[in-house]
Amino acid sequence: MGVIRDRFNELESRRIRKLERSRYMASLTVPTVLPPAGWTNEEQLPQPFSSVSARGVVGMASRMLSAMLPVNDTPFFRFSVSSGRDVEGDITNYLDALTRQVYKKLSSKNLRENIFQVLQHLIIVGDALLIMEDDFTFRVIRFDHFVVRRDVNGDPKEIIYLEFVAKSNDEEIEDNFRAQYSADTSTEGYDVVYNRLTKDNPEDPWIVEREQDDVITETGSYTIFPFVCLRWSSVAGENYGRSHCEDIIGDIQTLESYTEASIEGMAAASTFWMGVDPAGITEIDDLAGQSNGTWVPARQQDVFTLSPAQSINPQVQSTFSAVEKMRREVGQSFLLDSASIPSGDRVTATAVRRIGQELETVLGGAFSSISRELFIPIIKRAVFLMLDEGEIDERLQEQFFTEDGAVDFEIITGLQALSRDTELMKLMQMGEMMRNLPQDAMSAFDFTEYARALVTSLGFDSNMWVKTREEIKQEQQQQMEQQLALQNQATTNQAVAQGMQQAAMQDLQSTGGQNIAAVAEQAQQGMPPG
Repeated sequence: MGVIRDRFNELESRRIRKLERSRYMASLTVPTVLPPAGWTNEEQLPQPFSSVSARGVVGMASRMLSAMLPVNDTPFFRFSVSSGRDVEGDITNYLDALTRQVYKKLSSKNLRENIFQVLQHLIIVGDALLIMEDDFTFRVIRFDHFVVRRDVNGDPKEIIYLEFVAKSNDEEIEDNFRAQYSADTSTEGYDVVYNRLTKDNPEDPWIVEREQDDVITETGSYTIFPFVCLRWSSVAGENYGRSHCEDIIGDIQTLESYTEASIEGMAAASTFWMGVDPAGITEIDDLAGQSNGTWVPARQQDVFTLSPAQSINPQVQSTFSAVEKMRREVGQSFLLDSASIPSGDRVTATAVRRIGQELETVLGGAFSSISRELFIPIIKRAVFLMLDEGEIDERLQEQFFTEDGAVDFEIITGLQALSRDTELMKLMQMGEMMRNLPQDAMSAFDFTEYARALVTSLGFDSNMWVKTREEIKQEQQQQMEQQLALQNQATTNQAVAQGMQQAAMQDLQSTGGQNIAAVAEQAQQGMPPG
């Protein structure tokens, strides 16, 4: 066997109980997230008795997605100048444009649908592995197809995931393989490729090894890691996370048991039999098999109906009450009764903030943590790829990927999104305060940056509303040139008027005071004396 295959089997044996729990939770919620071992597409997946948990998982994932990636063309991140750093030139305007550029690049691919899958995996399993390809497309690796080992800080230091390479173009073989494959089996027509990623020290690059047919076929390294290995919540010393479903598994199990009991009770209550008094004159054979309207020898009081409904109805009603109670309990755990459920194709900024605040409160900080751990690697990878393709100014290379770089970025989902409201309120208060300041103090403020911060806090593109310093300087220069031209014109006009007045006086003296009125009128009209 190959070295990486052996290593995969070794790490897989350590998480067998985690995998079993995850499959069990998937069977009670959304079985397609993690099917049973050896499952094929010809077999039916487990069907929970209650759909509340499945709707809860899908609803919570949708709500988180709406808060993380709102469908209103608002970026979920922004670039800015790091605090205390000096940069040459007016870089703020460029960073705003860069934010839009990177966001547009990410939004044009399959980001949303894969983030939705990631969130479902996190809610049910507690772990997810996302890959960002060089072409900005994304892939989600199923939990039974990867293993991970973490350091004492909880950061991944070894990841092994599986890929499947077809030996032929037979679509039937391909569909069957992808449905039934599990880590401990093999399928004719396919090769399993083992990909190993290792990193011994935080400052080291990720080493990549690729093994097929027990032979290492490729090696390399990653400077900017294209993988995001996430956990819903973590426990110190554990390589894998705990899921939201695992936290409420007791309620989910109880709801499933009560629902099953209620279904069986309803089936029993609907059962009945026809009876005949053995001491009567009516014979069963005279009634059995007769069609409607047929004459039969019988006495009405000899025939009756038998049903357990009367005796079991109280138990069935009690079970119904228990089911409804557990439905509410489980629904509340998944926020199904929330009034902030997004609807329609577009969600307002206010709704996004309300959803984020509710998620943050209910999930105890998991929402913000997942947002940061999910999107920060994606943004770094996106900038790296765009720099490599020449879509971004290469001078920003040292600004992004060095410890003392002047360019920083922040995720504006979760608590960060909520803080934008606070930031906006503070900016408005500062604007009101500046109105009451003396003129000397007003000169100390940079009103261009204030306007940019205000517009950005409102969620708009500052480039569309705020002029750059260069544009302001050009306008000021044009105004100065216009004022100077007007001053020069006024000076010229004054000199011409004075000259005309002197000429008029000389003419008056030479004519002995004749035609004084005419000369004066000519001088006023700017005409030379006649």
